[in-house]
Amino acid sequence: MVSPVQVSPLIKLGSYSTLLLSMAYGARCYNYSKPWAEEERRIIAEEKKKRDEQKSAEARGDSILK
Repeated sequence: MVSPVQVSPLIKLGSYSTLLLSMAYGARCYNYSKPWAEEERRIIAEEKKKRDEQKSAEARGDSILK
């Protein structure tokens, strides 16, 4: 069995710094795009509700365009 190699503290610092910076960048991007995603979900839910109402009206035999 080969003994573990000592990793330079500079390499450790670089890797952990990169990890923390990438986490901060991801959080920033998530917070930036979150409002658009919520608005899109709301619009989709409204459209689905309208389609469901239209389908139920057609199933009852009602016509929305009377």
